[in-house]
Amino acid sequence: MRVVILANNIDEVGGAQRVVRTLAEGFAGTHEVDLVGVTPHVSPHAYGHADGYTEHRLMGHVWPTPATDANRLTRRDLRASAVAQLRSILAQGQPGVIIVAQVWAMELLADAGHDGWIIVGQYHGSFAAAASGRDLTRVLTSYRDADAFLALTEEDAHAFERCGLNNVRVMPNPIGTWPEAVDPVHHVVGYLGRLSPEKGPDLLLDAWAPLAHDFPAWSLRIAGEGPLRDEITRRAATLPRVDVVPTVTDPHSFWKGVGVGVLPSRTEGLPVALAEAQANGIPCVATDCSSGVRFLCQGVLVQPGELATGLASLMWHSALRRELGIRGRAAMEQYRADAILARWEVLFANLTR
Repeated sequence: MRVVILANNIDEVGGAQRVVRTLAEGFAGTHEVDLVGVTPHVSPHAYGHADGYTEHRLMGHVWPTPATDANRLTRRDLRASAVAQLRSILAQGQPGVIIVAQVWAMELLADAGHDGWIIVGQYHGSFAAAASGRDLTRVLTSYRDADAFLALTEEDAHAFERCGLNNVRVMPNPIGTWPEAVDPVHHVVGYLGRLSPEKGPDLLLDAWAPLAHDFPAWSLRIAGEGPLRDEITRRAATLPRVDVVPTVTDPHSFWKGVGVGVLPSRTEGLPVALAEAQANGIPCVATDCSSGVRFLCQGVLVQPGELATGLASLMWHSALRRELGIRGRAAMEQYRADAILARWEVLFANLTR
């Protein structure tokens, strides 16, 4: 069967990009797969390209911001060319399933047309995140006629249903590669993720200031890229024992040198970084910012202003770190790629019946 996976972009360092690439690699063994990004990214990450599927980028260059008069004209032309390119890709074989990972991509697909295709829509944030801005209206409009709309958790699914969507199902994100277990002995607090406001790296630095004084044997390692990188790098230089490093190609290599993982986000869906850290056996502290985090985290859940307290509780106690690391790894087994891919195959079978 033909499977087209459509996302806003497939080159950024982010959880959604890792998820769609994991799906493309997993489906490639049994399906004809096209992985399609609407726009290239200004700083593309070198993911590498697994055999078995074809990659496409619909726009010839990056979607321009901000929305000035000149950029609006460029955007109009880029969107028109992207719609034409998407129509061409869809016409290259028999219709199958289109997995639409993000709402902007769904809006573009609506312009391109998708007669004969089964449409599976996704939203990689939480319902609360969608409701806090204009995404909720866009989701309800764009996905109401999809064959299935996938939320990340049962709680989010029920919330979308209460807003009128009657096609909602639940599909968690997969962990791409299952790692060897790590003994969390390193005195390193680790953050791996995008350096952007919603991810809260600034909150992490706020928390580190008192911790650096109380735990002189510990250091903080921040790996990632994003719009706050320069600010985070400048602030880190004023604090003891903080390293800001580029994002990594292999996340598991990062976690092997960490003793405590941290997710300081202001908003999240079902965070891939938290799942990967726990799969490695790393105990984690996470802000209680979404149903996905509450469902996923097997470590210490805190409010954003309590990160320092939560981190200290693990930095003090090596036995607790090991206990929570073992518990977290066991809980992540259900998100192994083969288990989630099997759930996708059941969904395909139900939708094509």
